[in-house]
Amino acid sequence: MRRVTEHVKQLKKMYSIDDGRLKGEGGWGKLPLFWFILFLSYKCTRRCDYCYAFNQVGDDNKSEMDENTFSRLLEWIPEVWKVNNVKVNTILFLGGEPLLRTDRIKKIMDAVDKNTNGIMQGNIYTNGDLVDSVNWDDLEGIRWITTNVTDISIQELSRRMKIIGERSNVIGQTIVATMDDYNLDRIIDITRFGLENGYRLRYQKNLFKESDTEYKKRLLKRYHELCDLLENYIVKGYDVHTTFLLDTLIPLWDLESSPYPCGKRIAAVFPDGTVGPCIRDHSFKTGTIFDPDPLSKIQCDIYHYDLAKPGIPDECKECESKTTCQGGCPHDKLLLTGTASGKSAACDIHKEIIPRLRYLDKLKTTRVQMHKGQMR
Repeated sequence: MRRVTEHVKQLKKMYSIDDGRLKGEGGWGKLPLFWFILFLSYKCTRRCDYCYAFNQVGDDNKSEMDENTFSRLLEWIPEVWKVNNVKVNTILFLGGEPLLRTDRIKKIMDAVDKNTNGIMQGNIYTNGDLVDSVNWDDLEGIRWITTNVTDISIQELSRRMKIIGERSNVIGQTIVATMDDYNLDRIIDITRFGLENGYRLRYQKNLFKESDTEYKKRLLKRYHELCDLLENYIVKGYDVHTTFLLDTLIPLWDLESSPYPCGKRIAAVFPDGTVGPCIRDHSFKTGTIFDPDPLSKIQCDIYHYDLAKPGIPDECKECESKTTCQGGCPHDKLLLTGTASGKSAACDIHKEIIPRLRYLDKLKTTRVQMHKGQMR
């Protein structure tokens, strides 16, 4: 109860300050629009073949941020925060495996708490291998933890997430599963486990198999089965969240403006102190945290995830899923086709699944309203 109360106080402070900073429109006012994505180390307990870092920096790269660069990072985050003019900011720790260096997570969150009015949100993306041995006192400032199911059993996933719930200060946990061949076969069971235990769910495709026609067919079939299952759970009264269920998309976004901060409001920092505009691309850099005018170093037009960009076909601009898809992830298109122009690399999946996710949200809203009416 204490951690929930402290988090509520933190959020009230964040949202009550009227400082003219950019925020999401209407009900999206609490959506983080600026993301500090920190890769403090590439050291990891695993080598997953679908990992962006593994595929781009290689198995031999176990680099970790040196002390001089880390000291600069503690100064750099507040500097960027002061000039980025965005209201809701968040810090996401990735890797590698971030739980290998919780001491550094603590130092960053302490520095952020001191120098950004104490309103920055802390998130960790982990494989959960170290939950039994980690120093949880170092993670006091973390409010959200996402656990990658990787190839562990659902029983082991359950054990790890229970430990996180008992020993951390998190107020929300998410299960993430990359749809490799193994997880495609058991994704229905993972979904049931997540829904029945109150966890949020996030699924992402294995990007490095995107050109495999058979894989894409299996993936689309599974997403339809997932939507069928989610509908059944909504009817039963479960609190189903679809916000980031389909890769990194926001299915319910219905405004013409793009909600995606890519190339504009993402500060991806890598172990050597370089920065880039994309969470997925570890080879393209736009500067370093030692450069002057830090905010300018993350601006990169080619990575703008926006339907208004030149090169997006007219077909996309007329599509019923356009406000969600926004023409597709530019990084994925660059990787698979060599250009950020053209349709989304996952166009066929988006066309079929985004409308289904929107329907599910309407169904959930209707049932909630009916329940409230019955309670009166």
